Amino acid sequence: MSAVADARLDFSRAEYTARVERLREHMRSWDADVLLVDQLDHVAWLFGYLPTAARYQACLLPLDGEPHMIVRELDLPTFLTQSWVGSYEAYPDWEDPMARVASALRVRTDGRPAVEMDSNLLTVARMEGLRRELPDVHWVDFSGVIWEQRLIKSPSEIAYLTRAGEIATACVMAGAKAVREGGYEREPAIAAYAKALGLGADNGRVALFGYGTTIDNMHGRLGTRRLGRGETYFVEGVPQVRGYSARTVRPIAIGAPTPDRAALAARLVEIQDAQISALVPGARAEEVDALCRNAVLRDGIKTSFPQLTGYTLGYHAVPRTSDHTRIFAPGQDWNVEVDMVFHMMLFADGLPFSETIHVTPEGPRRLTGLPRELIVR
Repeated sequence: MSAVADARLDFSRAEYTARVERLREHMRSWDADVLLVDQLDHVAWLFGYLPTAARYQACLLPLDGEPHMIVRELDLPTFLTQSWVGSYEAYPDWEDPMARVASALRVRTDGRPAVEMDSNLLTVARMEGLRRELPDVHWVDFSGVIWEQRLIKSPSEIAYLTRAGEIATACVMAGAKAVREGGYEREPAIAAYAKALGLGADNGRVALFGYGTTIDNMHGRLGTRRLGRGETYFVEGVPQVRGYSARTVRPIAIGAPTPDRAALAARLVEIQDAQISALVPGARAEEVDALCRNAVLRDGIKTSFPQLTGYTLGYHAVPRTSDHTRIFAPGQDWNVEVDMVFHMMLFADGLPFSETIHVTPEGPRRLTGLPRELIVR
């Protein structure tokens, strides 16, 4: 079967082709003759189609020739709209998709298929099923390869991230304006979601919020509490544009903060500003991390610091909603490169600050534009 010729692609056909050809170079170096791609992020990044995970779906990429997609029939219209891939087969919901995958692999490999052993979708049971169906092949572990390929962003990807940064900024601002003494904690969430979706965010989880007992963990739930004077609320915008996520967070003081709280917020910003300034091409990750981590510990702001101070941003698909292919933490022996994009994050005592940073030849460029300060409402 063939996909429609006028599929609405997120990137040019030339960009998709370049990604595939770079990946094939790695396949040759690993002596793999076909690659099974099933991680949702990677199916979308390489082939344009974002599958659902209700049923297993995957694409087979041979060293030569056209990729072949095994797609759930219910999702076929979406695949035909999104993907440039022309070879596919669709299966009904009552059929075992792994049998389809094994059959398609059998006619496309001479005995060295590569698989993403680190995929969220390739469960132990599914992999064992493939081993039983294809007992004589040597499985090549392709873990980490595609994640590494995605680290350097193209101009088109940067454009999506830039727009996502603009939406994240507006989302947090809208949420902050809705914070008011006596108001319900869900009111800022409603305002933030409305703003992000109205500006074109294409994901369902566009922001995170914290108040009261959830202020310190950054991933708490909203309840039905009323906002009280002297408390702190936060809004973190995490919108996506064509799947590309930018992120920013600010704390919001309900009423004038105490001098100590205001001074702590200012110090956190000062520490993070110094760290962000160090995000230049060639900078060593553990040294960039230490600029923030050591200052926080030395000042006694935290007594322990188990969190990262930054991580990779780019295309995100569930179930992996954050990309830790590159992280800023102790012992990270890698160098910052041009056109990497990071979420730089620092929070202490209920005061979180973060930015989306694009590394340019001249140094760091903020893709999120909120004032670098504690917001007072």
